[in-house]
Amino acid sequence: MNRYAHIDAMRAFAVLLVVFSHAGLTFVPGGSGVTIFFVISGFIITFLLLRERDKTGGFDLGGFYMRRLIKIAPPLFLALIIPTLIYMAFGGAVNIGDFLGQIFFFFNWRYLDSQVTVLPGSHVTWSLAIEEQFYLVFALIWLFAVKSKHYLKIVVSLAIFAIVWSNLSRFFLFLNGASSDRIYFGTDTRVEAIAVGTLVAVWFFKYRNTDMVQGRSIRGSRFADSSLTGAGRSIPLLGRNWVIVVAVGIYLFSLVIRDDFFRDTARYSLQAIAAALMVLWGQVARRQPLGTKLMKLLQWRFLQLLGLSSYSIYLSHDVIYRLVEPHLEFLPRPVMVLLMVALGLVVGIAMYKFVEVPALAYKDRHFASANYKAEQEARMIAAANNTSDVQGQEIRQAQD
Repeated sequence: MNRYAHIDAMRAFAVLLVVFSHAGLTFVPGGSGVTIFFVISGFIITFLLLRERDKTGGFDLGGFYMRRLIKIAPPLFLALIIPTLIYMAFGGAVNIGDFLGQIFFFFNWRYLDSQVTVLPGSHVTWSLAIEEQFYLVFALIWLFAVKSKHYLKIVVSLAIFAIVWSNLSRFFLFLNGASSDRIYFGTDTRVEAIAVGTLVAVWFFKYRNTDMVQGRSIRGSRFADSSLTGAGRSIPLLGRNWVIVVAVGIYLFSLVIRDDFFRDTARYSLQAIAAALMVLWGQVARRQPLGTKLMKLLQWRFLQLLGLSSYSIYLSHDVIYRLVEPHLEFLPRPVMVLLMVALGLVVGIAMYKFVEVPALAYKDRHFASANYKAEQEARMIAAANNTSDVQGQEIRQAQD
């Protein structure tokens, strides 16, 4: 089974929240989808770097940046840069500073008051800017930390510092009258979710082969038919049914409370914690009936495809909306929303298939990471089991 299938399903859920919200369903919490993306990004990038260090004892900074560039640049070029230039050529107003912010990943700092002049629908790049700022700083820190025998402690300390700083920033800004936009779009206020993902990655990397993740070894015929066992091991704490119940409960609670103070401060923390619990639960949740059923659902091919395509969908969907919405206003609102969402998903999936996949193949041929052999092995195992390519991409497609 693809260990990251549940993460791709989480990406699908997150991007669906965003696309339905932008389609005009204001009751859909699209902002929470961004927080989920942040947690996943922090987890995946940190875990991959820890694996690289485990295999090679070092860190290839140039290779890291090149792989990130190959991952993000082609869809960005097709979904943002070319359409913006065409839009400008036909007289559309674009602020060059805002446009450069989108390309060079400081756009969120220009968007703090929601007043920017860019290609309609391309404002979503604010969250991409925060992620890339994190990758830039984290990679430089990791370049030195990786050489220390205390590298895990260094990463944990920095992640805890980022979480504390982010929380204090939100509380301080709110109490001093800052706008919700300043808190929502700021790197300092939103980096917490990425740092939470980093902490989860360190914990999972450190304990992945211990009883805390694998479960305790058990013996005796009385356990043979127990639903609480699998492969001769008990179910670890994080694989229990209550974990997903708590995660969903925390997430829903964060949506129910409408108080402005809560929404600008603690809401982000609770949503990050809920996403982190889901990430960990999915690693070990396959031996209880509820976990087994949910994991089968999360591996639904279309859901996996949405997750793998989430980056391209996220970049392109709202641009498509702004382009077609004026021509669909004669339709009933529910029909128009469904058509817009369907079109946004189709365009994003097509971009993934015809732009991202070839770019990733090029990356593998010319800039393979230390984890490339593991990626190849995952695809070989998937092929041997006659699974689809969507289900077989365990590591490579997790790199968003």
